[in-house]
Amino acid sequence: MRIEYKHIIHNEIKIDNLSGFYQKVSHYLVASTQRKINGGINPANAPLTTAVKGGSKTLRDSGGLLGSIAGEYSSTEARAGTNHIAARINHFGGTIRAKKTWLFIPASAKTRAMQRRYSRKVGPLIKMMKGDGYSIWFQVKGSKGVVLAKEKGSSDRPFVLFILKKRSLFQRGRS
Repeated sequence: MRIEYKHIIHNEIKIDNLSGFYQKVSHYLVASTQRKINGGINPANAPLTTAVKGGSKTLRDSGGLLGSIAGEYSSTEARAGTNHIAARINHFGGTIRAKKTWLFIPASAKTRAMQRRYSRKVGPLIKMMKGDGYSIWFQVKGSKGVVLAKEKGSSDRPFVLFILKKRSLFQRGRS
């Protein structure tokens, strides 16, 4: 059996230096990856994730992961990837364990709004919210719990600010 492959070259490329070709391949890989993320990737977000983000687009939240995708090339290869801290766990799955006592998992889109207003970090967020008149308290039972918040003097019910866990399992991503 004989197999023939013919390819028509529209733009002549010098064989001794393919860096121009690999540069174009690198740009294509970045654009293709970003296009795939923007179009939505399986598996779908968990219901809590959708509620916290205020949307259902997988791998899209702050834009950090999408913006971190970069290409590299040389005269012999092209590649694209990211060094974003969340990329590995999103792709391969795994377990995130609390460094200290608890993992503080944002409980809703309202929590994200508070994080944007005050601080993404839990300690400063709680301190600033208390300074603005919020009551903050923890309710813990065994290895789970919640952090509740209520604006002082408000007739509104308390809202869950964070869900507390000792560890959180992430499903391996599929693309």
